[in-house]
Amino acid sequence: MKVLEISSIGVEDNLIYYRRNYTAIAKIDFLSKQEDVQISFTIEVDPFGRKTITLNYPYGTNFDYPVLPVTKSIKEKILSMDSEGLLPI
Repeated sequence: MKVLEISSIGVEDNLIYYRRNYTAIAKIDFLSKQEDVQISFTIEVDPFGRKTITLNYPYGTNFDYPVLPVTKSIKEKILSMDSEGLLPI
């Protein structure tokens, strides 16, 4: 399982300056097929500069792979995209 890309990134308005809300589509390569999964996520920065990512899937989303490894891989991809400056502000 590998996260190929996160595309169609949209920013949701938020009045709290240390939280950023996004919606996107994650393209995931499972063992024998590729699947597009709609996601929404929040990046929150604590007072010490550590980033916490909260990831949500729409109700009814299911795929033929364990959820925890998929979630971990998507969070790692989001964090790397954020550190490279690829996410809109």
